[in-house]
Order: sequence, then structure tokens, then C-alpha cells
Amino acid sequence: MGAVTTADQVVREDLSNLFINLDERDTPFLTRIKRGEDLHNVKLFSWALEKYDGRMIVGIPENKDADEFETDKQDQLYGRSQKFWRSQHVTVEANTINKAPADFGKYNKQVIKKIEEQKRDIQQRLLSDADSRDDDGVTGREVMALGRFVNDATSVGVSGAALTFGDSQTAVPVDWRTPTAQIYVAALYVTSSGVVSDLTFNEDSLNAMMQNRFDNLGMSSKLSGFVDAALKRHLGRVFRYAKNLTNYTPLSRSPLPAVADKEWLIGGVDMIETDFGPVDINMITWLPRTSAGALSGRGYFLDMEFMALRASGLYLTHQTQEDKGAGPRGLIQSILGPMWGDPRGHLKIDPNVINTGT
Repeated sequence: MGAVTTADQVVREDLSNLFINLDERDTPFLTRIKRGEDLHNVKLFSWALEKYDGRMIVGIPENKDADEFETDKQDQLYGRSQKFWRSQHVTVEANTINKAPADFGKYNKQVIKKIEEQKRDIQQRLLSDADSRDDDGVTGREVMALGRFVNDATSVGVSGAALTFGDSQTAVPVDWRTPTAQIYVAALYVTSSGVVSDLTFNEDSLNAMMQNRFDNLGMSSKLSGFVDAALKRHLGRVFRYAKNLTNYTPLSRSPLPAVADKEWLIGGVDMIETDFGPVDINMITWLPRTSAGALSGRGYFLDMEFMALRASGLYLTHQTQEDKGAGPRGLIQSILGPMWGDPRGHLKIDPNVINTGT
């Protein structure tokens, strides 16, 4: 039977306007850190630290004059700024004529995406183990990252070597470095035939780190934890029911939360109440990984009261560049530096291996 079929037609392409981008990784650390005063020197900036002296508890004898007097001293810690760029350019044809789902290829859409990319760039750099450096004409100046700052210069974690200070101008003085007892570098757990059988990092491990901080500085109102997915999962093993695990107390009593409460005890661990103060837990992407690219179990427990991100007036700033005819182009630029506070106030979990066993 004669008929016109699909094969005889020139059929318009059926392309849905729906677009899919499942990458929803956000930047909670940048959201949580305070915005400090603007930078006034891109090469070096500093902040002052001081501490109390030891106790004087020996009795003073009768008829003794005060002939010796105490002194006091402030110290400075130094940081550098870093410039971040993201550049976008689309052709005249892509921007003004072509039609694509979700305005892909349009200049304004690229500006929005590149701002998000730069936020991720900044967070990854800030939370890495990188050391600071000055501008040498080839590579620009770089900030000291948090993993290097929360550091005793001797402990060996996932990097495979002690994190020493290569930039003499920003090196943390010995007296101000994070105590070794506040840096955990052993494995998180033990496996037997691939199944978790023992918890190496457990509640006692965290309490010991928190106690050392308390012994040196007193009680904190709250620490903020930023952890990768591997450590977040491990904290679930430590602080909620996990059957048949060594170094875990399987019987406990706790009140059930309201049905509307998202923080169900059996659903995960978002707040830890330790003997030495609470810690809120934030799962975060782009923390340091192993040399093979696997999650390392990294976590920071931070006293954020005196931490700040010092910008320069340029923070995720869009700057239009000259269009010479090929199409619109621009730059997303940030110049900023972190003020990390007092290294003794922070804790770091940096397993040299995530697990031992078979």
C-alpha cells in the first residue's frame, strides 16, 4: 500500500529544553568563614597573637620587696594573598544566534558557571596541604592552606611526609604550632576480609584530642567540623549503633527526636557532644586525597571565632574584557588571603592510611 512514511520526511530534531547537571557540590566552608577586613598589602599581611603566662603559686616571704618584674609579649603570624582567575569567552554566533538548551553557550550563563567554578577553586586551595609562596614571575604568590597551618611540622599523614614550612616569612613559630596531640595520623579502622571489624579512631580518640585543647586553652563554645565523605561515614560508625565492632559500646540510651527533625540518630551524625564541648559536622568536597585520588578520611575541627577570609575588593568579581569582534569575553577575579587564627585552637584528622587489616 502506498504511503508517506517517516523515512520520506525531513524530520525536525526533537531536542528537549530540559538540561541535566547533577553536580550539586557546594562550598560550605566559604559560607561559614567570616569575611574579614579588606587586604591592604597583597604581599604579606599579619595578625597578632598573645597568651597568658604560667601560674605563680609560691608564697611570698614577709619583708620581701618586689624587685623582679614580669614582661609580656605579642607575636605575629603572617599570611599571603592569592589571585584566582576564571575566564569566559563565547563567539558572536553562539551568543546571539544559536539556540541551545538552558541557554548553554550564552555569555551570561558562562559568567554564572565560572563564578561557581571559582568558588570551588578557592575552597579546594584553602583546605589543601599547600604551603605559601611569593610571586616569582612564573607562579604567582599563594596562600598557606589550612592543612599546612594546622600542623606540627613532624606528623606524617596522607602526604607521606611531614609538612614543613618552606616560606620563611609565613612559617608558624614553634611555640604556636598545633600540638601533636591534636593531630591524628593513624588509620580510621581495621578490616577483616574487607569488612570493618575494629575502630582505630573512636570516641576516646576524639575526646583525647579535645581534652588536649581544653588543657591548653579551656572550653570552646563549639568547634566546626569539615570532613570528607569517608570520615563522615566513619563518624557514623563511631557515634551511632554499629553491630559487632570492637571498641564500640553497642548498648546506649538516647531520646528519639521529633519526626520532623532531620537529625535522626540512626540517619547520620551531624552534631557530636563530647566531654569537652560540641562539634557540628559538615560534609565537604575537595579535601586532600591520597596519591591515587581516593578519599583520605581528612577532617578539620576548627575554632572559627577568630578565622576570617580577607578579600581585596575583588571577590568573585566579573570584569568585562575587550570584545575585538569574535564575541564577548570576561574575567572572574578574586584576590584574597585567609587569616587562620591561632593554630593551637584547631584539630586535624589526617590518616596516613584510611584502614589497616585484610
